[in-house]
Amino acid sequence: MHPIFIYGKKTTAIEVFKPFFDKTHIWVLILSIIVTLLALAYSILTENWWWFGTSMLMHLNGPYTIDYMMPLNRRLMDPNVDLTSEQTANDIKKWGTLHLVRTLLNGVIFLAFIVLAVCTM
Repeated sequence: MHPIFIYGKKTTAIEVFKPFFDKTHIWVLILSIIVTLLALAYSILTENWWWFGTSMLMHLNGPYTIDYMMPLNRRLMDPNVDLTSEQTANDIKKWGTLHLVRTLLNGVIFLAFIVLAVCTM
């Protein structure tokens, strides 16, 4: 969760999280598949398989999300979640920490793509 929600009302954090999650999680998957297909095509054309290999690293987010984040996502997305409970507040903070891991992994992958782009010019 965005750091500002740690300091705001718990109910606001959940009210923002639910529609955000509903609208973004499918697009993350679709866009990662598109990037992988483009990287595969570019790797075939250039015979530089680092592009495809780097794109496959993005998919490490899948097992991580399923194993660590989905139980938390389900609790937070539950229609009967108690917006004022301490458990919900802790879940929001934990979600932010878990999401940080994914963000850092994607940052490393982004930098790897930049290095590939610069080194293959």
